[in-house]
Amino acid sequence: MMMVKVCRNALVALLVLVIQPAVAEGSWNEASAVIDSATRDMLALMDNDALTGEENIEKMMGEIETIISPVVDFPYIARQVMGKYFRRASDEERDRFADVFKTTLLRTYAKSISGFELRNYDMQVPDSESPEPDKQVVSVNMQAANGQTYTLVYYMLRQQDRWTLVNVMVDGINLRITFRNQFADLYERNRSMSATIEAWADQMQDVNLKEQPGGQDETDSSEA
Repeated sequence: MMMVKVCRNALVALLVLVIQPAVAEGSWNEASAVIDSATRDMLALMDNDALTGEENIEKMMGEIETIISPVVDFPYIARQVMGKYFRRASDEERDRFADVFKTTLLRTYAKSISGFELRNYDMQVPDSESPEPDKQVVSVNMQAANGQTYTLVYYMLRQQDRWTLVNVMVDGINLRITFRNQFADLYERNRSMSATIEAWADQMQDVNLKEQPGGQDETDSSEA
């Protein structure tokens, strides 16, 4: 039943693109197609009882990684999360944090969608074209089975002839800002890059997006 609704909404989104070609054609269409494909794959995971629930987090993480690794630019985001501290890190520490951050993001996402029952979703066609074709914002509204709605805003960057995700806001929570603030706080407490990275790995084990503070009070337009 869920997949029927998903297919119906995908057809609706396609009709919107046909009806409003002046807005949807070109760069936004390409970027949104990447998100639409990944969203449909994620929906299939959420509908798989063998993957939902706290006891299946590791399995869910593996499946999520398969879907989003080709889309998400983990090293890019990790560098932005390190912020001003990036220059203080050695190449080895930068690589270490990129790996730790990837695991963090996968675990956070897996825990956040565990048990989430999605009813439908729709892509929001923008009112105007982006002033920078290589940077696109794709907004998706999702409705849960309990009637609650969520808005996900994906910031996409075209790099080397493919679209990659460089930031996301989940119902007003800017992940890059939230994680950047947390990294800065850990560094100020530990005063060592290696200790900060290990503290991050430990502290972020149980993070859930549903419990995160907003992070909206700092501007982050997700530029390259």
